[in-house]
Amino acid sequence: MIGREHRISIATLTDYHLQDFIRCPYQFYYFHIERKITTQSDWRKMVQVVVNQVVSRYYKLPPKSQTTKKVLEFIDDHWSAIEVRQFESTIHYYKTLANITDHILQCLTTERIENPPLFLYEKFNMNMDELGTELSLTFEVAEWSGNSFIIKKYLVDTDEEMNLLFNNMISVFCVKAFGQLPERIEIYSLMEGKKETFIPTKKDVSGGLEYLKMIKNLLQEPKKYLKTDSLAVCKSCSHQKRCYEGININQERYSSQ
Repeated sequence: MIGREHRISIATLTDYHLQDFIRCPYQFYYFHIERKITTQSDWRKMVQVVVNQVVSRYYKLPPKSQTTKKVLEFIDDHWSAIEVRQFESTIHYYKTLANITDHILQCLTTERIENPPLFLYEKFNMNMDELGTELSLTFEVAEWSGNSFIIKKYLVDTDEEMNLLFNNMISVFCVKAFGQLPERIEIYSLMEGKKETFIPTKKDVSGGLEYLKMIKNLLQEPKKYLKTDSLAVCKSCSHQKRCYEGININQERYSSQ
């Protein structure tokens, strides 16, 4: 169950750890802290791997080869590694495939990419004295733009909290590592076909540091974790039974105090 008294020691704050924590602290604890690996795969993670591979291969193509046909070929190549049983249902499997295919096509082929990206799925680590820890961040796509650059993230799905995390993390990291803010941050939610654009300012850096400190403090205190109330997250979670048992025990423990 969740509710252990010891604090978690955080040597490195990584973007994928924080993404999982925001999606559901319970799921984060079971997977990353207890390392309870199950045979049931998270469909989001499987699809995200396909998205990363497709986007990476597309950006490596010369401009004349960046076509709809190529995107479809790449999706076909990598989607074959995903099985229907990893989804909630057969309908869910085909709906996901249709949405991802449609929206990744729109995102990639709307504008022609004339120059190679500044970064393409490159991971950076930097010690952050203000946080007392190391910060690790993967830049999916970074493109030159005048005197600055544009950061693009292609995600299976996202929400307001997830966007806030990435906007803060990217703004802080870019200033500390590169001495410059990106011109803008674009986050694509491929299941919904939405794009969120964020234009960071210097004020966002100090606010971003405070935000990351808050997240770090929350992450270090398992006894204060709250289970997500998202049905979409719970339905595909392999820890459902234990999770509900754990939250009932926690509720009893706190109500008795």
